[in-house]
Amino acid sequence: MNDTAAAAGTGAQGGTGVRYSMWRHGSAAVRDRVDSHLGDGVLGGDAIAEARRIHESQARFVSIEPVVDLGGRGADPDTIPALSFVRELTSHGVEVDWRARLVADSPEWWVFGHLFPPSVLEGPRGDEVAAVWRGRYHVGRCFLRRGPGFVQIRDRRHAGLRRLTISDGGLVSAIDALLADRGADAVPDKAVAAFEKQHLAVRIGGGVWWAPYRLKRWALPAWEV
Repeated sequence: MNDTAAAAGTGAQGGTGVRYSMWRHGSAAVRDRVDSHLGDGVLGGDAIAEARRIHESQARFVSIEPVVDLGGRGADPDTIPALSFVRELTSHGVEVDWRARLVADSPEWWVFGHLFPPSVLEGPRGDEVAAVWRGRYHVGRCFLRRGPGFVQIRDRRHAGLRRLTISDGGLVSAIDALLADRGADAVPDKAVAAFEKQHLAVRIGGGVWWAPYRLKRWALPAWEV
């Protein structure tokens, strides 16, 4: 992937002005090497495909700009694309250097606690929350698996392990739409409301963000997830 690897695009839920840089390794000493930097890009409209291409390019550390507001009614149009990008990079086991901001009407921080922890968390109690986030983080805190005609979700973000199995065809289709960031208009309100109750779908600005990722790298020991 070269310096112009990713073409700018516009997803169904807005954006994106999300810029990123890629390196082979997260160590600062390694990143200083000329051959470690794999290029810069601008996130297009498909965070899933972009993260997959980045992982396949052998990048294992990605830095993202700009600062991401964690929810809120007045969230920037780039918030959902940026969060989806972090979600998908997390699913591949790629380290992410990103900055986030808690705002007055943000959801509880743990809703995002399955994402690779931000390097800086601005806002009320930001340093304290960031320390807890880093301390609790591990691969597989909130992920989904697909079976024939159903989706299983395992969620460890808050208060133990919750296992959810979704077999209703309409809800499974809604998950596909939300995961692809097709926008709230692509999903029935009833489905969004059902997922909101479980903190799987999060209303951000005028859109809806899907939280669980598809696990690409299984944690060891497997019983932890």
